[in-house]
Amino acid sequence: MQHASSIPTLASEPLANNLHRTDELAFTWAIQSVPTKHGRLDGLVLNAGTLDPMTRITSTDTSLDAWRTHFETNVYSLVTALKAAVPSLRESPNGGKVVFVSSGSAVGGIAGWGPYNASKAAMNSLNR
Repeated sequence: MQHASSIPTLASEPLANNLHRTDELAFTWAIQSVPTKHGRLDGLVLNAGTLDPMTRITSTDTSLDAWRTHFETNVYSLVTALKAAVPSLRESPNGGKVVFVSSGSAVGGIAGWGPYNASKAAMNSLNR
């Protein structure tokens, strides 16, 4: 196993600025541009997450949009990233790697974090 400090840094600038999680075309273009800009794509870290808005499922002021926000960020953006990256990852000479960053709340849940808990649990299922 390599120590992270021994891995050369190829990209020093972000893929895109102000990229919105629901802009599938821009998100896809940003990821698919990596091999052209840097020679290849060897890995993808899926670290998206939002806790906002914090809401309880029993709260009368909880809108479905609150749930959508969590699932758009914590699940759907990951699917978009995976779809865009898989072709390049398959061509990686070392075999492409994907790292999912999750949360203990996906397994045990945290009171008052219903949308977050559920969206992170969905992400874990995607990983399986």
